[in-house]
Amino acid sequence: MKKVILLTASLGIIVFAGCKKSENSTTKSVINSVNDIKVPARFSWESSHTVNVTAEITDTRFGSAIYSIAIYDGDPYSGGNLIAAGSATTTAPYVNKLYVSKQLAKVYVVKTAPDNSKIINTLDVTGSSASVSFGAIDPNALGKSENGFKTTTVDCNSGCTNTITSSTNNLNVNSGDVICITGSNITVNFSNVNGGTIRVCGSNVTLQNLSFNGAASLIITTSGSANVNGINFNSSSASIENDGILNGTFADNGIFTNNGTFNSSGDFNLNSNAGVFVNNGTMNVSGSVQNGSPSTATNNGSMIVAGNFQLNSSGPGFVNNCSLKISGNYNQSNRMKNYNLIKVTGTTTINSSNELSLYNGAMLETVNFVLDGSTVKGYGSTSLVKITGSVNIRNSGAVITGAVQVSSASSVGSSYLTGGAATGNSVYIPVTSCNSDGNGTPTVTDTDGDGVPDNLDAYPNDATKAYNNYYPSSSGMATAAFEDQWPTKGDFDLNDLVISYRYNVVTNAANNVVQVTANYSLLATGGSLGNGFGVQFPISNSSVTGLTAGTLEAGQTKAVVILFTNMRDEMAQWNTVPGVAQTPAKSYTFTFNVTNGPSISTFGLTGYNPFIWNYGLGANRGREIHLWGHLPTDLANTGYFGTADDNSSPANNLYYVTKTGLPYAVEIPVSPFSYPTEGTDITTAYLHFGDWAQSNGTSYTDWYSNTASGYRNTANIYTK
Repeated sequence: MKKVILLTASLGIIVFAGCKKSENSTTKSVINSVNDIKVPARFSWESSHTVNVTAEITDTRFGSAIYSIAIYDGDPYSGGNLIAAGSATTTAPYVNKLYVSKQLAKVYVVKTAPDNSKIINTLDVTGSSASVSFGAIDPNALGKSENGFKTTTVDCNSGCTNTITSSTNNLNVNSGDVICITGSNITVNFSNVNGGTIRVCGSNVTLQNLSFNGAASLIITTSGSANVNGINFNSSSASIENDGILNGTFADNGIFTNNGTFNSSGDFNLNSNAGVFVNNGTMNVSGSVQNGSPSTATNNGSMIVAGNFQLNSSGPGFVNNCSLKISGNYNQSNRMKNYNLIKVTGTTTINSSNELSLYNGAMLETVNFVLDGSTVKGYGSTSLVKITGSVNIRNSGAVITGAVQVSSASSVGSSYLTGGAATGNSVYIPVTSCNSDGNGTPTVTDTDGDGVPDNLDAYPNDATKAYNNYYPSSSGMATAAFEDQWPTKGDFDLNDLVISYRYNVVTNAANNVVQVTANYSLLATGGSLGNGFGVQFPISNSSVTGLTAGTLEAGQTKAVVILFTNMRDEMAQWNTVPGVAQTPAKSYTFTFNVTNGPSISTFGLTGYNPFIWNYGLGANRGREIHLWGHLPTDLANTGYFGTADDNSSPANNLYYVTKTGLPYAVEIPVSPFSYPTEGTDITTAYLHFGDWAQSNGTSYTDWYSNTASGYRNTANIYTK
């Protein structure tokens, strides 16, 4: 760069001092400058990649109605950011072209039906395409605990101290032992279990005389199935985890987690000294369930009880997050928190001074109902108590209150209904994998008549708009960093112009682009050439109207918006020289409308085609500098191609790359990007930049974001 032209002698000393590599760097790279990088042929210098995403709808509950598809860069219920959204129907899938960080392994895809019921799936985006199909029922709902899906698996391939392949008698298990049972159709008879771990990986394994002592554990793996006979599960620190199939009966006095299928051949009792009980899978109990006072008891899956369900008075109560079906009677003497469905074929009795808590569209469906001096309370959105037989409300304090509707074949006195509770059967509760019955029909409102229900429409009062789509996300920004000496390579400090941006691409009900809003933040202008900055969009110039800022450049076939023509007029200081006064980042925003816009899958969600030109070199508008491989605009002077260090060749579809394979600009999918100090080769600031390039972008994909030891030399990185 010809930056030193305007610098004082003393400032020049600062620049050259900033070029020295820190002597305190703990990791010395074998690549000492960009000149040492052996760049693979046609390496694109991209930290992101294109993924074509398709989401199909097989849910036929609402005919040809529009469903929304929303894509997030993380769990939307835990802070994930929206990337894209749009319409899908049973005949027209949602299709989009994303440009996502290579560090992002998966996205979260949410299908929302017209009734506002949602299904969320994850989608692997490490390849060039990804697809997902949504039906009416979420297949992942069963087995989903409050902490998410079980992500770790246990097998018998490693860590075993003793492997059992055939029937065995008098087996001792001591602390530190890991007994792996891999044989199938065998019987293992235990003598003493004084700790240790038993893993069952074989099928149809019978476990006899299993008496737990201490912190012993039994794990039925995903490939295993076990039959228990004579099990003594009386140690509160002992644990059973079933990830496969477990048959038999026992009283729970320890820690029991069911992630698979548990078939209890008799009663299932949660006794007073039991620890944590969690059902994430399916439990079939042929007898009754007695819930004593375990430390916690939670059903996240399906519990089917052939007999009665007794919730006793001591302990913290019971939490039902999914499906609890009881063929006998349900007798509640402690608090029950119900977030989904409790269905009772017999009589439900809520005993004195207890509360049945119903949350956000939960259901209690029962034949007979007794409210004995106790409370039913609805929280959040309206829940439903559905009674098909008799009603008996008695004793002082009996009340139904809050966000709950009572549907009953028998009369429920209005004096028992308070705080918004009412009789009726109008509340809509969708059928889900946890609630097989549901209730009612949804009311779908579409104020602007565009076919997208108001609950799915980001612009419910504007028929021309429906969805927001973002690059890189609703809250993130990407950054472009330029060298401005093209066609000469320059000093490769990648700070001649550093600018961050986020785009919101608004689409209509047909997923066609109707509007673009761009937000920019000019971070650094490390040079004296007065570069201009613009962006080319993948639409025709004539299709753009109503530009609110910047300039729609004339003489262009495609739409080119010029943000500014001389960066030296935008930012007084360079923001690249340590110890010198700084200029705050400068923000810009513009919006334009698109007439007869393309589909979002054609327009895509990327940084589009940002570029600079050397205004300071005799107002040379044609001296454009783009990202590697990006096409010049119509006003570029292609006479520079192939001169000096440049190796651009339109005949070979190769643009803006040096003869050694280096780019003249890079885009990083984060902001802010901590760029190098003035005159500092980027390889001496980011110590794995060269390794990333030499691996063709497969290694050190986090070269720009990882702050661990050995990744960067902070002495060569500009900080504010």
